[in-house]
Amino acid sequence: MEYMPKFGRVLIKREIKQETKGGIILPDAKRHSANIGTIIALGETAGWVEVPNQGYVQTMHVGDKVAFGKHSGAWLDATYKPDGSADDGTLFICQDADILAVIKEAA
Repeated sequence: MEYMPKFGRVLIKREIKQETKGGIILPDAKRHSANIGTIIALGETAGWVEVPNQGYVQTMHVGDKVAFGKHSGAWLDATYKPDGSADDGTLFICQDADILAVIKEAA
């Protein structure tokens, strides 16, 4: 089964941390507590905003790392295989307005 979000929805694959930076192995409950993930699919109108004197500009793209609200969308249980890998219960779908931030790496 493959999910393709519609309209202003975003499909996110949540990151799972196996251990902390210090090497402490995390229990299952803490592995799934982060609300950070990577956008793997966008609906047709997701991420577009109107900017004065510029028209519409896309602010989110597939591959962007984002922070999202934990209770703002729905967790998906089915398999998504864009690259042949099985899903491990980390797919989340929400409105583009529920994305709290796009995370950029410091230069």
